[in-house]
Amino acid sequence: MAAVSLAGFKPASVTFVSATQGFVLGVQTCATGTCTTLASTVDGGSTWTYAAAVPAAITGPNPAVSKVRFATKSDGWAFGPQLWSTHDGGRTWNGQATPGPVSDVEASGGVAYALEASCGTEPCVQGDRLLQTPVSSDAWTAISGPKLADGPGSLAPHGNTVWVEVFGGGTSTFDMVVAGSNWHRLANPCTAAGADLALVGVAPVSTTQLFELCAGDPGAGSETKVVLFSADGGVHATATSAAPARGGLASGIAAASTTVVAVPAASGASYVYRSADGGRTWGTPLNQGDGGVGYFDLGFTTATQGVAVYGNPAQGNSSLLMTHDAGATWKPVTF
Repeated sequence: MAAVSLAGFKPASVTFVSATQGFVLGVQTCATGTCTTLASTVDGGSTWTYAAAVPAAITGPNPAVSKVRFATKSDGWAFGPQLWSTHDGGRTWNGQATPGPVSDVEASGGVAYALEASCGTEPCVQGDRLLQTPVSSDAWTAISGPKLADGPGSLAPHGNTVWVEVFGGGTSTFDMVVAGSNWHRLANPCTAAGADLALVGVAPVSTTQLFELCAGDPGAGSETKVVLFSADGGVHATATSAAPARGGLASGIAAASTTVVAVPAASGASYVYRSADGGRTWGTPLNQGDGGVGYFDLGFTTATQGVAVYGNPAQGNSSLLMTHDAGATWKPVTF
């Protein structure tokens, strides 16, 4: 069978399982209109091939998924708000029944985690649920622990540990779960970082070391951003000696090591702020005066290799960027 072209492919979300193997979820024009497509690489992003169609819309009036994550070359998930799984590298997909929208899925140490609302209609007064399954199966079970807030959230795993943040409007929760059962409720690190600051994301570099991002006090498309570092899993954290610039509203944080950390932000423009010395100084390797298109799925596969999606196919054009020098420079990828 002839290879399917990736002509016109617009990326929406990217995931790498090694320095060489990666997947991108996106859209392209097809015979029925706009189709959701999975592209893959086995050479670190130098070349990409069509992997499969995904039976869940990214664009349109009722998008079913927005992101993709893979744990191995076979096992992956498309999600947000629905949850779909594959165990054959994306060739076939199975819809997973969930009580409510799934806001994040991440995998580490042979385990996949999902954060889902406990009901389909807001407010879900019982709060979100944290689920887990072996990556090779769809045996999702809830992890018992303190009540989570009700709202969207994010997961940040490393090894057998996962940090869980839920942004619940007036109430938020921040937790560390070890080995799927040992649950630790953590204090909000942003309380002492400054007035009107909220936890935006965490970026672990080991099972105990992680960066945390607090942001808030917005005005005129900018806000205060404070980066903290913890060496004990988030029990205690100290602000880095300098902070990213105020320009843009921060959407997350990523770390390549204990010295290299990056923060994407957007408003009237799109930025990626980066420190190569543990937060003592900050530069801006990516800065586009584009009206706030934004950088998404910013992350590091290794200490030097990283990825980011620029833009969103639901709102226009998008592109995949990669770095091989720990985020100092970025280049667009050709599909």
